[in-house]
Amino acid sequence: MKSPISWLGGKGRLAERIMPLLPKPNRHLCYVEPFAGGASMLFARPAVGVEVINDLNGDLIHFFKTLRNSGDALREYLQNTPYSRAIFEDWMEVNPTALPDIERAARFFTMSRASFMADGATGGRKSSWAYARVDDNRARSLSKAVDDDLLKVRDRLRHVLIECDDAVEVIRRFDGPESIFYCDPPYLPDTRSGSGGYADELEDHDELLDTLEDVQGMVALSGYPHPDYNRLEDSGWKRHDFKLECASGRTRESRDSRLAGEIITQRTESVWINPALQKRLEKEASKQFSLFDMVL
Repeated sequence: MKSPISWLGGKGRLAERIMPLLPKPNRHLCYVEPFAGGASMLFARPAVGVEVINDLNGDLIHFFKTLRNSGDALREYLQNTPYSRAIFEDWMEVNPTALPDIERAARFFTMSRASFMADGATGGRKSSWAYARVDDNRARSLSKAVDDDLLKVRDRLRHVLIECDDAVEVIRRFDGPESIFYCDPPYLPDTRSGSGGYADELEDHDELLDTLEDVQGMVALSGYPHPDYNRLEDSGWKRHDFKLECASGRTRESRDSRLAGEIITQRTESVWINPALQKRLEKEASKQFSLFDMVL
């Protein structure tokens, strides 16, 4: 299952490659995403054990809660909302917290999927309505997501604890030997290639790293390689690198083509795993080999 929304820095394209770095789901685990964003990793895993997603973006959390609690009403509202530049621009100007719950959630969902690079949802900057003359049909894609996928996502969220709190506080609250924290904080500013931003920046990466180094639980931390993260490797964390092609943006004049104007660059995304997680993965691998030997 994929995330229902587009999100700046989301891990939808990397989820299957990152999943082997996390412990196998079981009912004893407490799985926590302190910086959930679109929660691509949550949606890529089976619903087992305690699951927690957290984000400081109030519109994002409101969307997930509204979808879980009022999914049928939200789906009906979206089915009756045309894919329209006028509606998009009207919603860009309103204060979302002043809208009724269903409309606020519909606005967020639509803005995330109808704006270039998801800027309409993340709030990092004023965005533009996404359209194309060739090789793209956002209206059809949006309709399919509403008609076919939205209620499946609602059901996946049924037993997920949804928080809107400071990430460090959430990590401390749910820490324990059987906790696994998948952390995907906002990228460090000097590692970003595009001009987009986050509505809720992480002010103190050092505090986050201090907290993650002190937890009892298992940690997987995503980010771009940066000297600030070298301390993790010095203290026994292991880094895994993934090559990924990124589109850094389009010029306003070229947005009538899906490909024209995009600058494609190859970036290295990294995931650091702490010693506790390394031990768990080694233990799981050892059990798997033992079972294989028994079969032989």
